[in-house]
This record gives sequence, structure tokens and C-alpha cells, in this order.
Amino acid sequence: MVHDGSMAAGDESIRDDLLWIAEDFARIIRDAGTEELNAPSAGTRWTNRQLLFHMLLGQEIARTFLVLIGVFSRLPPGASRGWSRMLAALTAPYDWINWAGAVIGARILTLRRTERMMAGATRRIVRWYDHAGASDLARGMSVPPSWDPYFAPWMNRRDLLAWAAKHYRHHRAQLTLRSAGNEKTGQM
Repeated sequence: MVHDGSMAAGDESIRDDLLWIAEDFARIIRDAGTEELNAPSAGTRWTNRQLLFHMLLGQEIARTFLVLIGVFSRLPPGASRGWSRMLAALTAPYDWINWAGAVIGARILTLRRTERMMAGATRRIVRWYDHAGASDLARGMSVPPSWDPYFAPWMNRRDLLAWAAKHYRHHRAQLTLRSAGNEKTGQM
């Protein structure tokens, strides 16, 4: 895909990070052994396979939030603040669903399907990004910082896309897979 040049200087790193996520994810999955995938990750209650599914969910959250930000940024600011407060009040159930979703998702989806989903989500984000202007990227909304350590109380789309890379790299470092360059024991 060719970048149409509508982005401000310096934003190309966002696009590069997004493309790297999909390529790196595919390489990690392709090179990981079954035994390693079922081993514990470092610093989480997930196995490596489950953590990979969670990393996919992060990319899907980024894709969904691009749309949500577009909607909420056109409403009065109180709308997204109220939405964020409601989501913050649901942090405990969210945390459980987030954990259980990765456990269940890793059982249901094959690694190949997970890889295709990551590639598809990333392709859709990059396609949106390639056609976005500076005003599209500047649109923002309140978000619940209790949902993720890299969330801020207010984020614009540029922040969200930077979050996607931070989220991915954070969890990538927790993988105990040789294919990720991490050969930790999974015990902390």
C-alpha cells in the first residue's frame, strides 16, 4: 500500500510500527514450537499462546477505538467523559473478561487464524491511517486509564495508534518464546 502523503512529517513512524507489529507477530507464530507456546509467559497468568491472542485483541481494540473516537469526538465532551467513567466502573469485570477471553480465544482459534486476524486488523488500521488527515488524527475522547497502563485520561487517534505499539511491545517482552528473542523461564 502506498502512503498518500497526507500525514504530517514524523508520523510515518506510526505506520512503520503498525506494519512491524503484523510482520513480527507472523514471524513469532511461524517460528514458535508447540511446547513453547504452551509454556507460561513471564509476569502474566497466561501461556505464550494465550498472550499472543491477547496481543491480537490489543490490535482489535485499537481498530475499534478508531471508530469510537470518531463518534465521541463529534459529541459534547461530557459524552465521552460519561462513557469513560462507566467503563472505569467496570474495570474489575473487564479485567476478568480480558483474561478469560485470551484463555478461550487461544483454545478456539488456530495460530494460523490468529495470525490472519492480526494481519487483517493491522491492514485495516493502516488503510484508515493512509487516508487520514491531521484533523482525523487529532480527534480524541476520554478513555478509562484503569483499563491499561498506557491509556491516558484523554487520547486522540494519534495517541491510540502509538498505544497499539506500546501494548504490543509490552506483551512481546513477556513472551518466553525463542522466536520472540525471549528465553525466560516464565517464572518471576
